[in-house]
Amino acid sequence: MATEGRPSTRRDWRTFGKALVRAPLLRRIVLVAGVLGGLFLALTLSRVWGLIDTRLWNLLSPILASGATNTFLFSAAIIPVGAVIGFLVGWARVSRHPIVSWPATVFVDLVRGIPQLVLILFAFFWLPYVFEIQGSLDAGLDFAVLALAIHTGAYQAEIFRAGFQSVPRGQIEAAEALGLSKGRVMTSVVLPQTFRVTLPALGNEFALIVKDSSLLAAIGAQELVYWGRNSAQFALTVYAQIGWVATTWLIIAMLYFAITYLITQVVGSLEHHYRVPGLGSVAF
Repeated sequence: MATEGRPSTRRDWRTFGKALVRAPLLRRIVLVAGVLGGLFLALTLSRVWGLIDTRLWNLLSPILASGATNTFLFSAAIIPVGAVIGFLVGWARVSRHPIVSWPATVFVDLVRGIPQLVLILFAFFWLPYVFEIQGSLDAGLDFAVLALAIHTGAYQAEIFRAGFQSVPRGQIEAAEALGLSKGRVMTSVVLPQTFRVTLPALGNEFALIVKDSSLLAAIGAQELVYWGRNSAQFALTVYAQIGWVATTWLIIAMLYFAITYLITQVVGSLEHHYRVPGLGSVAF
């Protein structure tokens, strides 16, 4: 008897708990308590980490202005170039002709096997020498940004390859049987399904690009990590404020989160816009 009564008791408690959570008054109380707790925590950290000190904000101004702007611009340049490279190489990977698919396979295996930092240093120091562009740091930085685009393009090529191969062969044959040209089959049958399948993985890769752009600090690119490192060093050597170092990197982490969140939300909106109701919906 006792054993049989336990499940119903648990269900009663769960029902009671759900009713409490759904109660409008309780939700308002929890919201107010959360806001007050957050304000108290913010004021405490402000005193401990110097967030109310104008000297700190003068120190952080390059991070908020130049660092965040350059990180966003680097990401905005790398993402479309890498996507184009990934699309073309992924398309070549599924080609029936070995003369096309084999070089694409070699490219993917080679680039994915080299660390991004090595590619950046190689592009920054060697490519300006090859193209006889001497004494220009901007050219080296452009090549380094291109190196990151090529690196992510190799990973995106596999994402697009999986998207192309997810389209059933029968659909392509049916479209050809209806008299559609190869170009029309690609634009009307293959690409829409590939685009829809690859969006979640591409969103993840785009978020990684934002964080990988921090490697450009190794060649002096004035992005978030570059200014964060300089600001943290200045806080220690000039002001002797070790708490400001934690504040600096916390703000940098929040800025990276803001940029990646913006990009992933845009991709998520596209994914929601092009979803097919009832297709690919799995709930556990």
